[in-house]
Amino acid sequence: MNYFSKLLKKSKSGIYLIAEACDNHMGSLDIAKGLVDAAKESGADAVKFQHHLADEEMLANTPISSNFNEPLYEFLLRNSLSLDNHFELYEYCKKKKITYLCTPFSFTAAKEIRELVPFFKIGSGEFQDHWFIDKLKNLNKPILFSSGMCDFNELKKNIEYIRSQNLEFALMNCLSEYPPIHKDMNLGFITTLKNEFPDIVIGHSDHTADINTSIIAMSLGAEIIEKHITLSKFIPGPDNMVSVEPHEMRRLAEVSRYIKELMGSKKIINKKEREIRKWAYRSVVSKKNIKKGSIIKASDIITKRPGTGIPSKDYKKIVGRKSKVNIPKNKLIMFKDLND
Repeated sequence: MNYFSKLLKKSKSGIYLIAEACDNHMGSLDIAKGLVDAAKESGADAVKFQHHLADEEMLANTPISSNFNEPLYEFLLRNSLSLDNHFELYEYCKKKKITYLCTPFSFTAAKEIRELVPFFKIGSGEFQDHWFIDKLKNLNKPILFSSGMCDFNELKKNIEYIRSQNLEFALMNCLSEYPPIHKDMNLGFITTLKNEFPDIVIGHSDHTADINTSIIAMSLGAEIIEKHITLSKFIPGPDNMVSVEPHEMRRLAEVSRYIKELMGSKKIINKKEREIRKWAYRSVVSKKNIKKGSIIKASDIITKRPGTGIPSKDYKKIVGRKSKVNIPKNKLIMFKDLND
């Protein structure tokens, strides 16, 4: 069984919830620990940080997108956690009994955190970096890949490549917009992924500002959810606009615990429904006094609750039959009261 399939079996409900702390700590170890506390108290399975070594992952003059108000290179130099910080957070997570995860944004970063994480989470920017993937293979860790910023053909080709490396992996549906335009979300693609790759655990990495899209993703079959968390949207942070506060993460965790139970596909009469059906369904009832020997007409009957008499769907089986007894007005008509 694939590593991630086993991981789901160990989770509380078959859905693995990752609270993505990202760089919302702004370089503060105290805030980072606060994010661990918030993730734990919310009910998440894991809290994830990021290990940045600016000079290993980018050139200093790398252009930035509109979601940054300063060069990312300079931001990382000032606000990245140190390796010692990551080791301390790992120990803090052990103490709090929540899984520590971390995304390495370079191969050097991956080597440095290798012993801290049960698997690597790799972001969308590195999804098609075959040089990086080839190097990661040598570290013998399962990998959770995000798949933003590529089309379906690129995704399928890259899955073929990853398979060729004999890696244990799972795939996260992802839209790399911060925050995303709702019409760009295409959450139905999760169903496409599950149909196309039935042997791969499919998750969803969510960059919206609330939990609604994550709930929809779970209902469509996403089994790993990665959702950004912040202690407060009033605290500055690079991913503040795409993060949720602890009370929202708690609600997401609550929903994740029972959503799989909601997603059955059978249409049956359940035990509790049968109890209600007895009174909620309708039976055939006399609309007026019906004398013994009378031929029952459609105008003689009506349907009312409870559903313990002749079912209302069978009312035509009564019309035209002769009454064997006097039937008072407003009484359940029974087949034993009628001639064959």
